[in-house]
Amino acid sequence: MQRRALTGPFAFAAIAALLVGGAAYAQGGDSPWFKRTDVQGLLGSYQDSIERDRLQNFGVFVRADYLERGGFTVGVNRTVLNQETGIEDINQSAVFLSGRWHLTPDWVSGQLTLRLDGHAVSNDDSSGDTDDVTVIAPQVSYLNFARTFYADIGFSRSSFGNSLTNPQKLDVDQVTPTLGFGFNEQRDWLQLRGYFISPSAPQRAQNEDDTAALEIKWTHWPGSPSMLNVDNYRVAVLGGERIYAVDHDAGTVFNLVDLQTGGVSVGAEWAPSERNRILLIVGVEQYEDRTASEEYEHAFLYLNFTHEWN
Repeated sequence: MQRRALTGPFAFAAIAALLVGGAAYAQGGDSPWFKRTDVQGLLGSYQDSIERDRLQNFGVFVRADYLERGGFTVGVNRTVLNQETGIEDINQSAVFLSGRWHLTPDWVSGQLTLRLDGHAVSNDDSSGDTDDVTVIAPQVSYLNFARTFYADIGFSRSSFGNSLTNPQKLDVDQVTPTLGFGFNEQRDWLQLRGYFISPSAPQRAQNEDDTAALEIKWTHWPGSPSMLNVDNYRVAVLGGERIYAVDHDAGTVFNLVDLQTGGVSVGAEWAPSERNRILLIVGVEQYEDRTASEEYEHAFLYLNFTHEWN
C-alpha cells in the first residue's frame, strides 16, 4: 500500500505564503535587516530511463541578514517525480533552515563565516528508500577583503529513514572543500568544489562505498552593456561520481537521484531593476542506475526570481 505524504500541496503553499508575507511585513524604513525572497521552479525530463519520466520542483526561500554580522535563511520545496506507466509517482516536501555568523578577526585579512544548515525531507516513496531524510551541514568559509579569493570546508551527515526493501540503516557523510578566485578586474569568478561522499550502507547507494566528483562554476559579468541586457553569464560542469549529494549553494538534498556521473549547464541572469533579478539555467545531467543496469540523462530548465528589501 502506498504511504501518504506527510506534507500536502496545500500545506506547502500556505507555508510559502507565510514566508513571503512575513518578509514583506518586516520591511520597515531604515531597518538594519537586509531581506531577500527567492521563488524558483524547475522542469525536467528524463531520456533513456525505463522508470523515470518527468520532474517538477517549486521552492521559496527567504533570507534575512542583520547588517554584516550574520543572518538566516528559511526555505520550502515541493517536488514531484513522475514515473513511467505502472510505477507510482513520488511526491516530496522539504524544509531548509540555515544560520550564519560573520567574523573579522585582526589576524585574518578578510571575513570568516560560520554556517550551519539543516534539512528535513519527507515523501511517499513506497519503498521507503528516499523518505524521512534529515541533514545537518556545518561549513566554515573565508573571503578576503578584496573579494578575489574564497575558500571553505563543508561537512554534511544525511540520515535516511528505514527502507522496506533493505534493513540496513543509511547515513551519508559528505566533505566539500571549495576554492574561489576573482580575476579580470572582478568581472570573472571561478569556483572549484570537490564532493567526497561516503554512504554507510552501499546496498542502499548503488553499491558505492565512496564517490568523488569535481564541480567547476564560472561566472562572467560583461564590462559593457551586453546583448539582451544580461547582467552575468554562468557555466557549470560536473565530473566524476556522486550520490545523495548535498548542495550548499542551492540548499538542496539530492535524495531522489541515482549515481550521478556528470553534468553541464549554462545560464544567464538579468537585473531589470535594482531590487529584482531573474536567473535562467538550462542543463543536462548524466546518471547511472546500477540496479536496473541503465544509463540515462536528465535535461532541465531552472528559473529563479529574486526580490530584495532593506
